Amino acid sequence: MAARALERPRRLLMAALLLGVPVAAALAAGWASSLAHEDLRDNARAQLALYNANLRAELERHAAVPLALAQDAEVRALLAYPSPAAMDRLNRKLEDIARALDALALYVMDAKGTTVAASNWNDAASFVGENFSYRPYFRMAIDQGEGHHFARGTTSLVPGYYTANRVVAENRTVGAVVLKLGFDRLERAWAPGHEKLLVTDRDGVVFITNMPSWRYHALPRRLPISLPIVPQGSSEGLDVLPWAFGGASDRIALEEDGRLRRYQLSSVAMPGGDWTLHSLTSLDPVTARAWVAGLLAAAAVAMAALTGYAVALRRVALVERIALQEESRAELERRVAAATADLRAAENELTQAVKLAALGQMSAGIAHEINQPLAAMRSFADNAVVLLERGRTDAVRANLAEIAELTDRMAAITRQLKGFARRASGTLGPVSVHAAVIQALALLESKLRRDDITVEVDLPDRPVLVMGEDVRLQQVLVNLIGNAADAMRGCPVRRLRIGLVTADGEALLSAADTGTGIAEADLPRLFAPFFTTKEAGDGLGLGLSISRGIVEDFGGSLTAANRTGKPGHGAVFTLRLKTTEQPA
Repeated sequence: MAARALERPRRLLMAALLLGVPVAAALAAGWASSLAHEDLRDNARAQLALYNANLRAELERHAAVPLALAQDAEVRALLAYPSPAAMDRLNRKLEDIARALDALALYVMDAKGTTVAASNWNDAASFVGENFSYRPYFRMAIDQGEGHHFARGTTSLVPGYYTANRVVAENRTVGAVVLKLGFDRLERAWAPGHEKLLVTDRDGVVFITNMPSWRYHALPRRLPISLPIVPQGSSEGLDVLPWAFGGASDRIALEEDGRLRRYQLSSVAMPGGDWTLHSLTSLDPVTARAWVAGLLAAAAVAMAALTGYAVALRRVALVERIALQEESRAELERRVAAATADLRAAENELTQAVKLAALGQMSAGIAHEINQPLAAMRSFADNAVVLLERGRTDAVRANLAEIAELTDRMAAITRQLKGFARRASGTLGPVSVHAAVIQALALLESKLRRDDITVEVDLPDRPVLVMGEDVRLQQVLVNLIGNAADAMRGCPVRRLRIGLVTADGEALLSAADTGTGIAEADLPRLFAPFFTTKEAGDGLGLGLSISRGIVEDFGGSLTAANRTGKPGHGAVFTLRLKTTEQPA
């Protein structure tokens, strides 16, 4: 049964492990990868905007220098009226400014493109006297008033970014002021970042980067970006960056330390120029998130499958256990029923034996009660014969009436004995407490009279009905009254008071004596089977135990206590029984 019940859960478990786990892992990994890519793109764009702002701030910080010098009086004077003294003063001035700006060079050119003053005037590769009219930044400054260009220096061979402004004096163009900047400081600031950064010009040539090996390399022709690259010929002959494109159009693969690593490419055009800022952000976090999500999903599905299988196992085990418990309970109930029946039969036999024992103890008194009427009857009969011979028929009639009364009395005694001795029916029903008390007292009348015990009965005028069985209730009362009589034997005051009160659907029947009371040590075990305080041979110690059992069968209780709370002043036994309004 268990094997068949587990067959379907076992197949579901295998299906979940073989199909559900990989499918869940793939779906979770794909979903996590997509979310991670979106987060990476957003973070890369935000980071790229910061780098772009940083680069623009670096350029704009120096853009005002050549513009201001183009308005300088010394510069205009030198270009309008050249002299060695003016040139020397301007050389030193430019040198101081370039040093303060950390610029590569700061120089002044005349209208023909010849350098007339420079910050590097004292260097071996001085620009003074050199003609740079062919340089794009000079032509742009002369023609448009301002020029920008990135190129490698023809004299110093040091690459830099050139910013030039036209100098106008007396309403004519007299030359230009040029500032050459390097990006070493900016590249050093970029170096600690996690991204690989590079700036390309309009020809796709890298001129600023935190990857030194990429500087002056050309971008690959296949660019996964929408920004236009217009080749101008300056990238011809340059090495191309070692980028491999795979997967999505914005994914770059680079070989690093003998293995391929993937990067997210982000690009942004810089306004006001032909430059493009690029960043490469590692996709390792994306891969890691995808792996983690896949593993978690696989683990969750596997755990759910195993949990379901465990639940199925537990359910099957529970069903089997419940079946075994039901079978065991049925067997136990059968045994308990049989044992209960045996115990009930034994109890009935024991109860009957106790009643017969009580009858045996009362036999002497009963014989006396019967012998007295018999002797009286013999005397009345003898007298009747004599009176009849004398013709006194009225006296004979009176004697015969006395004999009839005595026979009624003897019949009542035997009737009470017969009723007490019969077996109980075992069926509960309404029982009159008044009748039970009167019959019990009648059975014990001779004993009470012989022991000179005064009996006080305080019963309500209206009969009180309780749930019980008349024979067994009489047995309880006979036992309690008999015990009370025995307890008062030899006491100076021998009084038995029987009282009955009702309250809250219950009847409280009490029997209080003036005997020796109950020892404190005996109270806890007073109702225990075979416990007795009488002399050996006077009792079995079963009366109170059986009486309590009978009362509890009625749904009531039987308790014992000393009248004053301590022994020596008599005891009181209280029966608590449920009342009923049904007629007997």
